[in-house]
Amino acid sequence: MARTIAELPKGIRITDYISLGVVAKTFPVDAVKSALDATGRSSRRQRELPAHVMVYYV
Repeated sequence: MARTIAELPKGIRITDYISLGVVAKTFPVDAVKSALDATGRSSRRQRELPAHVMVYYV
């Protein structure tokens, strides 16, 4: 069975320069939750990776 070979993205990524901790300190959880509520993208229920956590990875 043929599978697609996974590759890392080419080029520079922001995570090459700053860590997730720096991003989390710069954008506090309350600010992220407020932005999600304002755009109607907040979590409907609490899961292992809620919406406010996913914002830091996007």
